[in-house]
Amino acid sequence: MTRHSPAQQLAEAKQIARDHGLLVVDCPVEPGKTDYVVYRRLPDGRKSRLGKRGTPEGVRAYVAKLANFH
Repeated sequence: MTRHSPAQQLAEAKQIARDHGLLVVDCPVEPGKTDYVVYRRLPDGRKSRLGKRGTPEGVRAYVAKLANFH
């Protein structure tokens, strides 16, 4: 299995999210640390927060699980 850089994993997570009606937002916590929050877009235009992860690897795995992406 090929290892991808954190930037590639984050880009893939955002693409999977977009394709399945989800949204990944970067939330800087402190210098050098970012949390990634995942939202679901609701039909009326609002966003519903589903969870957050602290690493690009973690957010990619979480988005894939939510989207049932294999």
